[in-house]
Amino acid sequence: MDKEPDVFARIGKFLGEEPEYFAVFVILVGVFMLAAAVCNWDWIFQGHSYNTKKIEGVANVWGRGFARLKFGGGGLVCVIIGIVLLLLLMYSRQ
Repeated sequence: MDKEPDVFARIGKFLGEEPEYFAVFVILVGVFMLAAAVCNWDWIFQGHSYNTKKIEGVANVWGRGFARLKFGGGGLVCVIIGIVLLLLLMYSRQ
């Protein structure tokens, strides 16, 4: 009986063949993070954890404003990295 390949192995193989989609994915993650920070989504920032490795823990320890700033900054970094990666991939194929 043939085993179907693991989903993550298939995704990794696809992204290896088409790295532009990985850059677009990084940009979309960054846009999501920016939208969460700007819109102040409760389901991202609320929780009972004080673990500062989680964004809800940062919000509980240092305040929600700092958590939004940190999350939005991370989103901005993702967008910038994704755009730079996409531009590098586009210019390397010419």
